[in-house]
This record gives sequence, C-alpha cells and structure tokens, in this order.
Amino acid sequence: MAPDFIIIGAMKCGTTSLYRYLGAHPEIGLSREKETDFFLAKQNFAQGLDWYRAQFTSGARIHGEASPNYTKHSEFPGVPERIFSTAPGVKLIYIVRDPIDRFLSQYHHHAIAGEANQDPAQVLNSQAGRNYLECSRYFKQLSRYLEFFERDRIFIACFDELRDRPQALLRQVFDFLEVDSAITVDGLDRIHNQRSSLQGLPQWYFNARRSPVLRAIKARIPRPLYDAMLNQLRRRSQVELPRLDEGLRAELKDLLQDDATQFRDLAGMPFNNWSL
Repeated sequence: MAPDFIIIGAMKCGTTSLYRYLGAHPEIGLSREKETDFFLAKQNFAQGLDWYRAQFTSGARIHGEASPNYTKHSEFPGVPERIFSTAPGVKLIYIVRDPIDRFLSQYHHHAIAGEANQDPAQVLNSQAGRNYLECSRYFKQLSRYLEFFERDRIFIACFDELRDRPQALLRQVFDFLEVDSAITVDGLDRIHNQRSSLQGLPQWYFNARRSPVLRAIKARIPRPLYDAMLNQLRRRSQVELPRLDEGLRAELKDLLQDDATQFRDLAGMPFNNWSL
C-alpha cells in the first residue's frame, strides 16, 4: 500500500490542521503519526517499505501523510526522487503562507523549543536562518518536485484560506483527492499547533518528542487523549519570544521577493494578502 497523497509542506503553514481535517473524512485514512519522514535518507528510508506501509491504518479508500521536512531540500536532499520511485502516482499537497511570516513563525517555533539561540539581528547569518529562508522559497522547493511530477498532480493551498474559509478549501482538496466533497468536517474553528498553544509547554517536552520511543507511544494514543495530556502539561507562564524589528522584515523581503514572484506565476494564484 503506497500513499495516495502526501502533504509535503511547508512547515508552519497549517500542515497539522490540514492533516487533522482530512483525517475527519470517512474515505481518508492517515498515517498513525502525522510525520513519518520516511523519504528522508537521514531518517526512516532505510527502514524499508514494509515499515512505511505499517504506518497506515487500513480500511479507508485512500491514504496519506504529512511531512513538512519533504520541502527542506537544502537539509534533506533527494526527497522528490524517492517519492517518485516509490509512489509515482501519488498526489501532492503544498500549503503556503506569506513567506516572511512563515520564516518568522519557524524562528519563533524553534525559540520556543529551545533550538534557536541566535539574536534576531544575527539570525540570517546562521545556518539555521539560511535553512528558514530555504523553506520560504516556495518556487525553489516546488521546482524540484516538478522535475518528476506533472503540475496537475500538485495542489497548492493557501494558509489564509484554510484559516478563513476552511470548508471551501477542503471541498477543493476533496475534489483533488477524488473523495466525496459534500462531506462536512467538524472542528474547523481550531487551528492546530499554533504558537500560543506551544509557548506554555515545558522545555523537556520538545526534547522528548524527538525520541523514537515517545513517537511510537504517541502513535498509539488516541488523539483526544494525547491533546488532553498536553493541556495538563501547559503552564500559565509562557516562553518569552525574541523581539523582531522591521529591519529584519525589510531584509527578508529583499531576499524572498524574486522567489515569491516566480511562485505566484507557477501557482497561478495572486496571494493578495502577502507582504511581498
């Protein structure tokens, strides 16, 4: 059983929410854990196809997963080739947001998790900052997939639509996946994995969740129970985030403008709410 679709990113663009919403459709089955990271050579590809197939529950008409690391080519090269060689008929979903907001959201995400120690003024001079930039270069990331997949195999979604008009966007995604688009999904008023929901979690949680043991346990715990456990862990005090000035935004605009222009042409979408 190969996946029928994969949400390939981008990180901090609503992939968790989209994954959860799709999982509420009765014809769609998802991987037990959102991010299998199977197609990463440094992660799980060596586990083999039997391991990958075992990540999916049976019984649904189509199956899919969501791994935003699949559009981090500078960190994890070779992913489109591996996906194509394994599942050449797969459909891909790429959800994006304002490239500058996405960069800053990833920086804050890593700061909350204790993984970003750079001063905001120096973040662009760090390897981490360069990786954040690459994730916001949507044209560059998607161009690698277009070397293997036809454009009509890729659905480009906008985070703003998912947040503001989720049911309308889901109908388009359901049509793309060829499942019943008349299905109404509940719980669309909640955006998952938001910064505000992460800031109150203790530091040890972010270290522990990278553990293969915890990932295996998490995959077997019903989602409502896992969410309830996280709520118990949250503290009233929240991690203070680095202050970001307009100078950084201006520099990011210069660095990302050309890619954003090319991506608009590729997607055929205006992205009118973007800042560049």
